[in-house]
Amino acid sequence: MAGILSSALNAKANPKQRSEVTATTFDCLNKKTALILFAVGEAVLGENFLLKAPRFIETVDDFLNYQRPAQRDQFLLALLIAETTFGLTLGGSFRSFSHLSIEDRRKILEKLRSSSQELRRNIYAAFVNVSASTYYASDLTWPDLGFTGVSVDHPEILNQPPPIPWRPDDPRPIEP
Repeated sequence: MAGILSSALNAKANPKQRSEVTATTFDCLNKKTALILFAVGEAVLGENFLLKAPRFIETVDDFLNYQRPAQRDQFLLALLIAETTFGLTLGGSFRSFSHLSIEDRRKILEKLRSSSQELRRNIYAAFVNVSASTYYASDLTWPDLGFTGVSVDHPEILNQPPPIPWRPDDPRPIEP
């Protein structure tokens, strides 16, 4: 059933074309879901978020590779649902999510956040968590947070020649 729904929504989706979304080959995303993801990221993070996270779309695509297939499919379905149905929640004529202004997309996200339906709140949480974690994974955002980078210090015991105390019979060197 989900495969049929995804196919139907993918056929119906007509996301706004964006010059910022230049990659054309993805492992998990397709061009439509990449454009919708851009619209979600822009709503969550603001305009010009790609200046600090230039590989945002590619990073999310890579992240999706490590998810269980069912979770990955649910996230992709949520993107398609956002594009094809959430525009109805603002009243008036229907406009696809990616064609709405950032302000209107944020209004939709706020409606999802405060919804009485758990599914809508979960979609909101997925969009915000994936967008924020991908954004802050970019080292270009680290100075804004006062983060100097990942520590790669090794305990002193790892600098000893083999054998080491917890592997006395193992002559293999410790890999850095």
